[in-house]
Amino acid sequence: MSWSGCWSGPAPEAHLVKGFLEQRGVPCVLRTEGPSIYPVPAFGLRVLVPEDWLPIARKFLEGRRRRAARVLPLEPRRRPA
Repeated sequence: MSWSGCWSGPAPEAHLVKGFLEQRGVPCVLRTEGPSIYPVPAFGLRVLVPEDWLPIARKFLEGRRRRAARVLPLEPRRRPA
């Protein structure tokens, strides 16, 4: 089975993306971006999925990205005069 990267970024976000995909039934694993001697990956993580699942994973992530754009900004609080 061949694995392909569908997302890359900081470790906390990579864990969230992995959980998001796994909840939807997409098999995935995490892999470090570069060589690291530290216990926590210094260069971020990649979320890998099987090549057959890559279009499905990208579709889920694209849908997630579009939804985030609909968040309304908060208006600043008015201070009493």
